[in-house]
Amino acid sequence: MTFRTAYGNTHSENGWRMCNRDECDIPRIKDLFLVDTAPLRKGATLTILGAWLFWYDRNVEEIGSPVWGWSNTNDVANSNHLSGTAVDVNAPKYPWGQRVMPAARIAKIREGLRLFEGTVFWGADWSRADEMHYQMAFREGDARNEAFAAKLRAGHLGIYGTPTTPTKPEEGDMDFAAFKTYMDAVVSDVKDIREQLCGMKQRDRGQFGGWPQLGGKTMVDAIADIGKRLDKLEGK
Repeated sequence: MTFRTAYGNTHSENGWRMCNRDECDIPRIKDLFLVDTAPLRKGATLTILGAWLFWYDRNVEEIGSPVWGWSNTNDVANSNHLSGTAVDVNAPKYPWGQRVMPAARIAKIREGLRLFEGTVFWGADWSRADEMHYQMAFREGDARNEAFAAKLRAGHLGIYGTPTTPTKPEEGDMDFAAFKTYMDAVVSDVKDIREQLCGMKQRDRGQFGGWPQLGGKTMVDAIADIGKRLDKLEGK
């Protein structure tokens, strides 16, 4: 059985069922280290908090000590670690109950929380600060959890999968007119270059009529002819 009662509680503080270790897995994201000690609840939690750890490591500061995730026991009876929905990052640097993080780092975290669309809650926002602590913000079963997890798996923020490639605007889109103007200019420039090489009005594929000034030769043929004449002059 994967779910349990811990210290008389069936759910942790953030509204997720208390679970056993077999309900968890560790984040498996390329080049994300020190997370093998951080089991997380499978599903949206693993996706979101795993992505948060990667984003934190790349954008806030390097993760330099083992991350803490799910725990079987805890000093706090309704701790979110008991449900596998919380992580403690760089814990030795940020003692529980103290505010020691510099302002510039706090600003980076705030930006990350915005990018994660409210799915992650930061322990620094409790009255008793816990600056190392990040957890799932929405209750278990809230549709916003899976929606954002799916968005991440589809490439949002570039952590999982391949980010969506922008497609060519379609007629009627706001950017179609600008796109068409740009492409028309590019095509015109390409045709101008082709005409200079292949002859007057020779602007399309398969047209190599040449220039009257060059005896009906294209630029390439004219240069080749000049080369042959020079060879004869030099006795080659």
